[in-house]
Order: sequence, then structure tokens, then C-alpha cells
Amino acid sequence: MMRTYPRVRVSRWWSVWVLLVLIPSLLVSGCATTSKETNGTSAQAPGSDGVQTVTFSVMVVGKPTERYRLENLKAAAERLNKKLEQEGQPVRVRVEGKLEDRPWEEYKQKFILASEAGKAPDIVLSGHEDVAPWSEAGHIIALDEYVRNNPVYQELFPNLWEAVTYKGKIWGIPQDVEARPLYFWKSLLKKAGWSDADIEALPDRIRSGAFTLDDLLKVAKDLQDKGAVEPAMGFWTRPQPGPDFYLFYFAYGGEMYDAESGKLVLDRQALLNEYRFFARAAQEDKVMRPTLIGTDWSIWHRTVMGQKVGFFHGGSWQVAEWKDKYGLTDDKMRDLGYALIPSGEKGRPGVTLSHPLVYMVTAQSKHPELAARLLIEATAPDLNTRHAVESGHLAILKSQLDDPEYRKSGFLHAVSYMVEHAKFLPLHSQFGTYDQAVYRGLTAVVAGQMTPEVAVETVVKQLQGQLKDEVIIR
Repeated sequence: MMRTYPRVRVSRWWSVWVLLVLIPSLLVSGCATTSKETNGTSAQAPGSDGVQTVTFSVMVVGKPTERYRLENLKAAAERLNKKLEQEGQPVRVRVEGKLEDRPWEEYKQKFILASEAGKAPDIVLSGHEDVAPWSEAGHIIALDEYVRNNPVYQELFPNLWEAVTYKGKIWGIPQDVEARPLYFWKSLLKKAGWSDADIEALPDRIRSGAFTLDDLLKVAKDLQDKGAVEPAMGFWTRPQPGPDFYLFYFAYGGEMYDAESGKLVLDRQALLNEYRFFARAAQEDKVMRPTLIGTDWSIWHRTVMGQKVGFFHGGSWQVAEWKDKYGLTDDKMRDLGYALIPSGEKGRPGVTLSHPLVYMVTAQSKHPELAARLLIEATAPDLNTRHAVESGHLAILKSQLDDPEYRKSGFLHAVSYMVEHAKFLPLHSQFGTYDQAVYRGLTAVVAGQMTPEVAVETVVKQLQGQLKDEVIIR
């Protein structure tokens, strides 16, 4: 039930203060109303109609194509204000913030430092994996009382609520979701002798498990041997740290979290198979540069969009970025194929990874219910569709699948099925330690500094030493 926001009581002292202080001030400086700005909620003094304006500060990360992460909050504020007026509530809201196009680690560190200094924003957008550490640190609040009885709870895809549920509580409202496909250039496969029918059948073969990671490396090598691409250009992974690498761990049946105990899990065999895959790609078959990891993103984008790489994997959102910055035309888009990441075992369906970004209300917000209502307003089908279409993200609401604008997007509608095959990163306060160890092992294998076997044992020892009984080694 919506709480009634109390009207500010005007005392006799207030009347005297207005006469002695405020009116002379206005005569000197004009009739502008000011408010004290802080890094958190700020509020203007009530106007003559007794209505107070609450300003919510927000932290939002994204590229220019993802501007609606912020603009949707502003649009939501307008919609919420209309409802507050209809309800007779003596309060209105406004949103202040900017879209921060900066590295993830830098962005997250900025939020953590602000929180520890008591200067956190009211609302922060980040990856769902931050739910665990930030809730444990007391930086964010649980939102169950605001969302469970709201229609948005039933409208959102259920697995997205699972991605923000930690220790039985909901800590965020999903803002977007994506798939991380395997991309390929159809024209390059044709140069290697593939027929149109074979090319068109590839996504379904991957989906069913008929085409595996082993097959992927064989075809990548064939592309090189037949001159369709240059050496070490048959298959490229992402060039910088990120969750995409776990796609290959999942492809070999790896698990990362034990729900019953709440502990992290490391599957030795799955990790060994992943490392062996990358050792073969970079060191044995040489379809991938051993120096690829560490390459600047702009070089990577220009190379894959220059149709110089046979297979590469990335995010669904990158299609929007490629169109915006890297020359992906409509003609090229028709040449671009996309599918799930192949399984490591015959007969097992392909996989993808989804990394939902979520809005969270911070513990320092003075108006958490209003902040939650603002986020619910921002989770509207039309607002999410315009963000999805412009930024290359997928639907988070069931009704979006039938939205004409979403269906018209073509690519997004075509890859929506991938969410059904999506895996998520675990919600655990010490996942960062786990992630760093696994990533260091991977980079050592790709660079030829360690064998897969040695890398796995090194990772196991690190995790056992650092996480102790918080990790289960299988």
C-alpha cells in the first residue's frame, strides 16, 4: 500500500523567518528557488502549494548508445509525478545524474568510495554480481516489500529475479539483459566451401549440440588453411577481462555455485577442458593470437568488423556499437551470422551467458519507497523496448516480445531465444577473488606460460588458500 507523505507543518516561527529573511532575499536575488545539493537525496523547501520536490541522485554507466539507462529514469520521474498528483501526495521527484562511460572497475570503485564516505547516490546501476558484496557491506537495501506485490514482479522473466535474489531477498530491479553469441561471417565460410544451406543450418546445429567446440576449432583452422582468413584469425575471444570466458567453462558442464550451501564451486575437469580448449586455439592449432588478450578494444572491434576474423564472440549489445562506430551496414548485417556458444560435448545444447544490469537503491537514500517506485516506473515495456532497440539488449518483460518496435528490430527478436539457454554469474560476496584466480590461469595458458594442467592446480591452490571453506572443489 502506498504510504501518505506528510505535509510539512508551517509553524509561527517559519512565518516570522519568511518575513525577516526569505522575502528580503528574494527581493535582492529574484524569485529562484534553491536547494542544498548533496551526493544523495536532496529536497527543496515546499512551495506555496505545500508540494516538496525530492531530487534523486543516480549513478549510471554506459556508452552513448545506452543513454536510456539514464533517460528512462527521467521519463519515469515524469510518470511517477503524475501518479503522485492524482494520489494527492504533497511530493514530486526529479532525477539528477549523468551517463558515465568509464571502465567498470573504475566506476564500481567510485561507488564504493562514495558509499564508505557517506556520499552515495540514491540509485546505482551495476552488474547483478554486485548484489552480494554490496548487500553484505550494507551499501544497498532489499526491495521485496516494494516489488513482490507489484505487477512488475509477474511481468519480468522469472530467471531475472533469480539473478538479483541473494539470501532469499531481492536487492535490485533488472534494467536490461543480453546474450553473448558466437558471431561468424557467412561470406568467409563460403570461401572455405560451405553452402548456403550449411551456413543457415549452423545455429540450429549448435543449439541441438550437433556442432561442438571441437568442431569450431576445426572449422576455424580450415578457414585459415583455405585462405579465407589470415593465420591466427580463425577464432577470436574478447580481448579484455570479462565474464564471457566462463561461457567455455559452462560449455563443458562446469558449475560455479552450490545453492544448498551458498558456496562457490570450482569443477576441476570443466576448468581443465576450458583451458585445454584455449591452449589448442592459441598454441596448437594457432587459430587465435597468443597475445590477443590485452589488445585494445578499438583494435579488436575494427578487426572483427573488417571481416578479417572467421569466428568471434561478443555481446548482443555490441551490434548497436558496431553500427554506431565501426561500419556495420545493413549489407554487412545480412552477412553476419550468430549462434549460441557450442557445447563442449556432443548432444548437449549450446550456451550463452547473460549479465543483467540492475538498478539498486542505496542504504543512504532518505526516500527508499519513492526511489523504488521510480525504478518500477522505469521498468515499463515501452521504455525498456526503446532502450533494447537502440542499445542492442534483449527484452526483460514478457510483453516486450509482442511489441511491434521490438519485433521490428530483427536481430534482437532473432536472438531472444538465447536467454532460455543463459547462465548467470554466482551471487557470492567473494566471487571477485574466484574470478581473478580463474582469469589469471586462463591468460597464462593462452600466452603459453603454463600448461592447462599446471594452471588448474595453481588456481585450485589459490582458491583453497584465499577462500578456504567458501569454495567447493569438485
